[in-house]
Amino acid sequence: MSFSKAFRYPFQNLAKVIGIVLVLTIAFAAFIGLVLNSHDWSPLWDQINAWDPAEHNAEHNIEEMEAMGATTGLGILGLIVAAAVSGFWISGYSVEVVRAVLDKDDVMPGINFSRNLKDGFFLFLSSIAYWILFMVLLAAELFVIQATQSLGAVSALLAIAGLVVTVIALAVMGWAYFVGMARFAAEGNHRAVFDIRRNIGIAGKHRAAGATLLMYMVALSIIYGGVRSLVDGIFGGAAGMLGITLSIVLYYIFNLMQHFSTQHLIAQYAVQIGIGGDQEFASDKDKVDYA
Repeated sequence: MSFSKAFRYPFQNLAKVIGIVLVLTIAFAAFIGLVLNSHDWSPLWDQINAWDPAEHNAEHNIEEMEAMGATTGLGILGLIVAAAVSGFWISGYSVEVVRAVLDKDDVMPGINFSRNLKDGFFLFLSSIAYWILFMVLLAAELFVIQATQSLGAVSALLAIAGLVVTVIALAVMGWAYFVGMARFAAEGNHRAVFDIRRNIGIAGKHRAAGATLLMYMVALSIIYGGVRSLVDGIFGGAAGMLGITLSIVLYYIFNLMQHFSTQHLIAQYAVQIGIGGDQEFASDKDKVDYA
């Protein structure tokens, strides 16, 4: 895996990244403006400003808020819908990004909104399946620990073992989710994301590659987090709405850049373990049998 290629990828496609952020910002700003301007929120702000953490039980004579009107409700509903749709769309578009990188295309793919939305919904459903599986495992571990509480040192050892198993399981399921996404991109079949047993098997077999991917993802978080803090320190001090707007837009630009760098890493991870891309560069033991 090449960390430098993944890091450069969103910078090479900066215009598209900024375009996506601006569209999402405008959509959210429209609904936020509708919510803020269609209702008198001053009683709520007064209550927040009057609240004293040291005297949180004290009662304040705060004016009661009026009931929200239909316009405000519409704005709140719009925010919820916009958040859900944008989340599904970005997830689905990520499949296209992985597919483009697998095809050695350094240009971010075009947008097919309906297909991206549908693909993102499939990924969301698969993530729920992984979380259910993880919660079942966690519940089983807690049951064993609870049942062996009276065993003293044995119970403590089981608790430590359970913690190790939980961390490993969480990592493997995360890699399995990425395997499913990569197979979806390579095969073009959404059923790949629901082939959970097989995806976990592939992820578990290639733990070393998964560990490298995780290490690079952590490095991306540190680097982009530092850049976000630096840029926010420079532009966040601007007065009024200009400063607030700049902070929000720049925050989401760097968040999205980190996201697309991560998708580039996932595509490289997929090629390394034999999914998509140039299969001849993977060793025989790494090649994935699609039969």
